[in-house]
Amino acid sequence: MDQLTADIDDPAVAYAQSLRMTGRLHRRYPQLSRVLLNHGLEVAYSDRGLAPRALRDIRTAAAAGRFEVEDLDLALAMTVGAQLALGSLQHAQPDRDDAKSSGLVVRGLLRHFGMTADEAARICSLDLPDLDMVDAAVR
Repeated sequence: MDQLTADIDDPAVAYAQSLRMTGRLHRRYPQLSRVLLNHGLEVAYSDRGLAPRALRDIRTAAAAGRFEVEDLDLALAMTVGAQLALGSLQHAQPDRDDAKSSGLVVRGLLRHFGMTADEAARICSLDLPDLDMVDAAVR
């Protein structure tokens, strides 16, 4: 994710892109997703993996005035909870559109962090990097 978002100047966009890609990985890697879902709360407080990256993006976006965040730990908990719930829902509903669902979840998080509906929708409509590049990194 770091490589795929390295060229993004807006930390809110980097956060959104990472989460939108992560939301799609539940469908692309169901076994890895199940491991994440089974250990997600432990992973949320790890110093490795997606959680510290999400925390970094939240902190950077707040410092840049893009997010309104009173409590960074709660913001991370909400982010992790939303991703875990999304992954669980995608497993329960295999026909659910993972791209649309990921976008809706991320739009909701952006709104919660103080973005307008229009700005959140704009950010979530931006093209994502080629997910085949994510495939290469995961393998």
